[in-house]
Amino acid sequence: MELLDLEVNDVRIVGIHGRDGIGKTTIAKIVYNKISLHFDACSFLAEIEETTQQPGGVQYLQTKLIFDIVKREYEVASAFKGVRVLKEIFRNMKVLIILDDVERGSLVKEFVGAKLDWFGSGSRIIVTSKERSVLQGFVDLGLARTYDVNPMHDDLAFDFFCRCAIRTSDELHSYVDIANKIVKAAKGLPLFLKVFGSFLHDKGQEEWIKFEDIIGQCQEDYQKILSIIYEALDQKQKQMYLNIACFPPDVDSRIASYMWHYYDPPHDVIEVLCHMSIIQKEENKIGMHSMLRCLAREIMRKGFHDPGTGVGLDIPTIAQDPNMGKKGTDHPDTEEAGYEILPNTTFLSLGRANIGGKFADALLNVRWLHWQGCPRDAISILLEKNEHLVILDLSWSKVTESWGGWKRIKMERLKVLNLTGCGNLLVTPSFSCCPNLEILIFERCSRLVHLDPSINNLKRLVTLNLKFCSNLSMLAAEMDGMNALRELLIDSTSVRELPASIGKLALLQILSATNCFSLVGVPGSVCELEALLVLALDATKILELPDSIGDLCKLTRLSLRDCRGLVTLPESIGKLKDSLVELDISGTGISKLPDSTKNLRNLKVLKMDSCFLREFPCYIGQLTNLEEVHASWCRCLEGVIPSDIGKLLRLRELRLRGTRISSLPSKVQLLSRLQTLDLLHCENIRKLPNLPQNLINLYVNPGLMRNM
Repeated sequence: MELLDLEVNDVRIVGIHGRDGIGKTTIAKIVYNKISLHFDACSFLAEIEETTQQPGGVQYLQTKLIFDIVKREYEVASAFKGVRVLKEIFRNMKVLIILDDVERGSLVKEFVGAKLDWFGSGSRIIVTSKERSVLQGFVDLGLARTYDVNPMHDDLAFDFFCRCAIRTSDELHSYVDIANKIVKAAKGLPLFLKVFGSFLHDKGQEEWIKFEDIIGQCQEDYQKILSIIYEALDQKQKQMYLNIACFPPDVDSRIASYMWHYYDPPHDVIEVLCHMSIIQKEENKIGMHSMLRCLAREIMRKGFHDPGTGVGLDIPTIAQDPNMGKKGTDHPDTEEAGYEILPNTTFLSLGRANIGGKFADALLNVRWLHWQGCPRDAISILLEKNEHLVILDLSWSKVTESWGGWKRIKMERLKVLNLTGCGNLLVTPSFSCCPNLEILIFERCSRLVHLDPSINNLKRLVTLNLKFCSNLSMLAAEMDGMNALRELLIDSTSVRELPASIGKLALLQILSATNCFSLVGVPGSVCELEALLVLALDATKILELPDSIGDLCKLTRLSLRDCRGLVTLPESIGKLKDSLVELDISGTGISKLPDSTKNLRNLKVLKMDSCFLREFPCYIGQLTNLEEVHASWCRCLEGVIPSDIGKLLRLRELRLRGTRISSLPSKVQLLSRLQTLDLLHCENIRKLPNLPQNLINLYVNPGLMRNM
């Protein structure tokens, strides 16, 4: 925090350096969460080194950075064009950017330039890296400061290890001596403390002693220790661990689960690996630490060249292009490059590589083909005999609707088709070749204009992702055939209206149409979606919601942020009293919530930032489950906050920045769980009452602090 020095209005980088497993990313996340409120916009770009190894990786990250900062889609066609756009966007903004896991100095410049002259005053960039040399150019210019992460000191390391390894404090006395030796061997590295502790959790003293002996014999050869933990896994756990190590960063666990159809259910094995800290899972994304990924790939390398070492396992194959990025070597032939593919390969990642015809038989058992940026017609012949393919990822490739593979490949078992970023695709192919699809992704197909009518025959389709298909203006007129659909994502498309047949999607749970700037209305049939959990219509041009919106009896989240033409909510919204958890009307023209809002007894998050609210709801105390209230920059909001707010005993955040409120009630001190109170730029407040003792973050004008 001292190196960041947020009080100074210069632009600077702080590099967080240290060895693998020491907690660089964890520190960056903590700092990011702590200071993000001080900036106009923020972005956290994770696993940059791994992501940029994928085709289009730099453009993908630049696109994500632009979206995070300006909250709207901008398709980056090339890394060079991405740089130009970033320079234009950042110039007048105070931003916070985290670049996580960067091992090449040239990559930093792709996102922040060479002199930090893209950014508004007060901007901060945090870079995590094993290599101090990554930022040397910036250090030489006086633009960067570096922070070296030290290992955890002994007492803290011991406590952390014990929290991972021991169920109850009563057991601690039996393990103290062994625990101390294991902690000492871990050298204060949080990754090893966590993995070792999780491995020993629920194990007896004899196994602890055995593990202590192993650590002593390995003499700080951590890869060897980790490999012993790997050997303790059962066959299913080993297979899943090796697979995940090859998957793209933060892959969707719902997609990955199709690889393990013979596990019943695969989620149980995932939970075991998470409990052992071998993999990480956040929401629906799964991944692993780079050291554990390196171990897995070394195991696979040995198993690949000596199949006997991987008995009973399917060894995933990664055939990355060794010359990626060099001119004239975008699509080398794999035969020439000397690659091999084992006949039992079930997961195959080919990067931009092309492979010769002699490999056709080796692909017979491939279940997941991850071939981003593949040549236009390469795979239609190679996979013609494959009847096991369940996941086909052709992201960022040149395929079109006329590609020969659609008809030549036997894809009756195909469950997932990912065509993200296929910029040459104008019309979707006919889906008659893959009738059993469950997940269909066209995200960022920026030239796509038409969906083939056969999409309505996909009776097992669960997810349809059309996000950022910016030229798509119409959905299929008939959608009732997709009667298994649960997730429809059309964010940042040019869709003008939702078809009336959408009301027949009886299982639909998520309808997301954020940043659909051409969408002018919501049909009443949407209110027939009795299974709907999330309705997100942010930044659309809708002027009203259907009066029967209250019939969505399971709706948990309603987001209407930046729907500037929306001035009222239907009175029926009160009928969502048992379901609605989050309501966001920020940036709308709404000046008063309907009286029925007081019935929303399960509401936890109420967001009203930058709307035209004139007074704080007098019934606020009846919404007893509220945990967050956001009403910052409501310029018309004035007067006093009702004393009933003291009844919100679960409230954690109260944000009123930039409003004209004149006082807080004395009962605010009863809010025992309140952690964040934001009153910055509330010029009409002259004095504060006594505040809750558990308050962590308080934002007020300096003059008000002197009156406390």
